[in-house]
Amino acid sequence: MPKLTINYTQDIDTVYRFVTDPEVIKKRSEALGEKNIKVEVQESGGTKTITSTRDVESDLPGFAKKLFSATNTIVERREWRDAGDKKTCKSHIDVLKTPGSIDSNVTISPNGSGCTYDIEFEVSAKVPLIRKKLEEFVAKTTMEGMRDEHEYNQREIASGPSGPSGV
Repeated sequence: MPKLTINYTQDIDTVYRFVTDPEVIKKRSEALGEKNIKVEVQESGGTKTITSTRDVESDLPGFAKKLFSATNTIVERREWRDAGDKKTCKSHIDVLKTPGSIDSNVTISPNGSGCTYDIEFEVSAKVPLIRKKLEEFVAKTTMEGMRDEHEYNQREIASGPSGPSGV
């Protein structure tokens, strides 16, 4: 299971408010070139569920170009909970009209005066013959996307208050 660790100088509550703010999510998606972005937030029973839908452009490798579109609609559902002094999230991403999905677990943990944002994810592609190649490609591009997302987050969160919540 691929893993990515991002260190933030801000505390857990600041990072959590930032990464769960629907306006921030929309601005980040726009900055990363995503289109037709919709973000919905629901809170119930100690769980904050964020569902985002967006169109994402991919630079497909040759073996996948005949089977998949370069532009896909992604539906991502993140379920955030408190876990003692940490925040945890289970995420599921569906790539609509494809046999692929991504499941991940996120933990934001204290680290000195800042925090650590850990992501572990698993890619699933149900395509005979090219499944392994496709999963490797999706894992690689997912890791790149996560790095881009958190580079954006680190830049924006360090620049001060943004969005309606004043994060």
